[in-house]
Amino acid sequence: MPFIKKYRFLFSIHTLIIACISLISSFVSIQFKFALYTDFFIVGVILAFPISFSMREAFRRRERAIAYLSLFKGSLQSVFYCFENSKLDQEKKMQIKNILSNISTGLMQYLRGKREDKCTVGQYSEQFFLFIRENEENLKSSFSVKVMLFFFRVNESIEFLLATKRHQTPLGIRLIVLFSIYLFAVLYPASLLHRLGFQVTIWYVFGITFFKAFLFVCLYNIQCSLEDPFKEDGVDNIRLRDFEFPETGEPVTAVMSNGSPKAEDKISTTLPVSP
Repeated sequence: MPFIKKYRFLFSIHTLIIACISLISSFVSIQFKFALYTDFFIVGVILAFPISFSMREAFRRRERAIAYLSLFKGSLQSVFYCFENSKLDQEKKMQIKNILSNISTGLMQYLRGKREDKCTVGQYSEQFFLFIRENEENLKSSFSVKVMLFFFRVNESIEFLLATKRHQTPLGIRLIVLFSIYLFAVLYPASLLHRLGFQVTIWYVFGITFFKAFLFVCLYNIQCSLEDPFKEDGVDNIRLRDFEFPETGEPVTAVMSNGSPKAEDKISTTLPVSP
């Protein structure tokens, strides 16, 4: 269901496990009159610091990924504009546009998880270098240097985004948080009965325990969702389609104030229009 996919941080396997543990621990504590004094300050420290650290790092990775995606698209567009303004023939311009489009498509497919081989993205980048070398006679040296500077930013963005996709925050911290949540659900009913006595109902104990553990699980699920911000199946994931290099464009014609037809022809070209 779309709602569950969008808000899946509320519904996960950990939510179901926590509900079962809370119900079983509440039943056992009341049935066997099990009361326990527990200092939850330690548990709170074990939960609060790792969750805050992991979420801060996950959000930082997400914001840096957005910055490099913006740099990636902007640099590709700058390269495209440079070639559109060059003296190459239309066939060569269409060829470079297809190369840039392949680079964008290959990267986005890898980030979405639809392509497992990251080497394909590198091969598309190599095609650009080969194109420059094959057409160096028709390109000025200053033009080639300027274009390669723009493409350096493209490669820098690609490498950072690939590294972000492949490497996540430390797994040990996430395991400590998950273990602490489970431990909280196991011990909290007995601690609650130690303070309130055994006159309360099982559903009251279960409700209080599950509600508090559910909040911790939601934070954990959000942090896990941000580990891969490119999935596009959550509320906080990055919309990759906003950073794709467009494959089609609309003709844009600018009219000079002096009405010069030659100037008008020089700036009339097909520019990419973002969807």
